[in-house]
Amino acid sequence: MTSPIESANTTEGTAARTRPRIGRAPGSKNAEPQARAVRTRNAIIAVAARHFDTDGYGHTSMNTIARAGKFAKGAMYYHFPSKEAIGNQLLSDWTRTVDETVTDATAGPSMTAAEQLTAIFTSLARQITEDINLRAGMKLTLEPSIDNTDGFAHWVDAISKIVDTAISARQIPDTPTTHRLAWNLCAGTVGAAHASASLGEDIDLVTRIGDTVAAHIKPVSA
Repeated sequence: MTSPIESANTTEGTAARTRPRIGRAPGSKNAEPQARAVRTRNAIIAVAARHFDTDGYGHTSMNTIARAGKFAKGAMYYHFPSKEAIGNQLLSDWTRTVDETVTDATAGPSMTAAEQLTAIFTSLARQITEDINLRAGMKLTLEPSIDNTDGFAHWVDAISKIVDTAISARQIPDTPTTHRLAWNLCAGTVGAAHASASLGEDIDLVTRIGDTVAAHIKPVSA
């Protein structure tokens, strides 16, 4: 039998456990600060990418990014302790895009190596044309002042696997030029992006990269 004291204690304990929190539903979290932090982080990356793309990594400082985006220094350094940290994020995004693009091209309908390579670089050309963050990340793969081992080298390795498989299957000839194909395609794409921006031509970047890729692939696939 429950005593009056035990009954009172049980009632109070239950009320304490079930008493609603004031200002928000039980178990909920205030997501707005987190969402605001994500927006600030993305804005910093976007402003930095724009300057890296147009002015170059070496000519862009944290002060430049802060002034251009009107970011408080505290917010800047909270998300990114240095310019290199922003660059590494852009490089990481570029590497992920390369991997996804290669996977899409190689996991789809059966294609020759030449068709796969053309599809990969056509897709990458379109993506860097539409997304300045990706274009900046791609250009940073050849930036000597930051650690970009996982940028250009990773890209070349991903393409080399397709080339090596094609050589083994005798789809393309086993020659020194063919073994340099992956490097030439990646370097040619970065070079076309830089040249297109500096010359300000009417010919779009997708066409320029397409011409570069075709010029390298045609001799080894003939």
